[in-house]
Amino acid sequence: MEKEKILISWLVMVFFLNIGLFGGPTKFPAEKLEKAEQLQREIRLLNLINGLDLTQEQMEMILRSAEESKKLRERFIATLLYQQDKMEESLKEIKSYLGERKEIPPDVVQNYRRLDKEIKKARLEMQESVRDLARQIEEGLESHQIFQLQEFIPCIIPPKGEARIGQASNYKGQIRSLERIRRIPSRLYQTRKEEILSRTLEAMKIHVPLWVDIDEEEMKSHIQAVYDETRRLDDPEFEIQKKRLAEDLISPFKPDIPAHNLARKIEGFLLSPEIIPILEERIKVDGSNARQVP
Repeated sequence: MEKEKILISWLVMVFFLNIGLFGGPTKFPAEKLEKAEQLQREIRLLNLINGLDLTQEQMEMILRSAEESKKLRERFIATLLYQQDKMEESLKEIKSYLGERKEIPPDVVQNYRRLDKEIKKARLEMQESVRDLARQIEEGLESHQIFQLQEFIPCIIPPKGEARIGQASNYKGQIRSLERIRRIPSRLYQTRKEEILSRTLEAMKIHVPLWVDIDEEEMKSHIQAVYDETRRLDDPEFEIQKKRLAEDLISPFKPDIPAHNLARKIEGFLLSPEIIPILEERIKVDGSNARQVP
């Protein structure tokens, strides 16, 4: 399935910290979060398409590739579903033998390895085909468009008056949050630390894709380490280190797409299912506007 990475808008996190770290838990209906996440993905893709300034031919080429990529992924999912019952039965059988502390029979082992190999082979074939599509798109882009894509950091509100697309690595919101953490009295911080960490984590989790699991205790430990270091520093040292601390704070929550990995970016953005209706509409609108020009 899709997987995004990037610096997502952290306005929600700042909002949570502004309304008070010590308030009661905030709950959101899952369907509203899912809809908001879908809209954010679409807006980021629109910012990318606007910034690349694609020609009609390029948009049509990317659209064909995205449609083919979607078919490849759907075929892979179909393979998984077809093998699901067999794999489930195999795993139950293995679990039964292990639960009884019995040696797993060779034929059971062989059956599991065969199923596992078939699934891995199907995944590899799908991934290689998608990479081929990504290379085709890269070959169809101009050098300035490739540069734009390499520098692209997804955002909701595009920057004004800049040649690049996406959003610069701006940590002002996180820095303000760290400054508030420093102002909390020591005794209050120690007694409310668990609550502070939990609320920070809940705010950050809003930006994690819904299908991605995170280790909450591990993330709390990470947040605590950053907060504790933030509070240990004297004022001059904090001024020097605050940007690095802000980046450290959010680093585990960034989507796993290296900033300059062009192939991964093409696969994650230009070959995503969400880009298909966006390109279809853009091609339709641009085509209509071209016909109206005398």
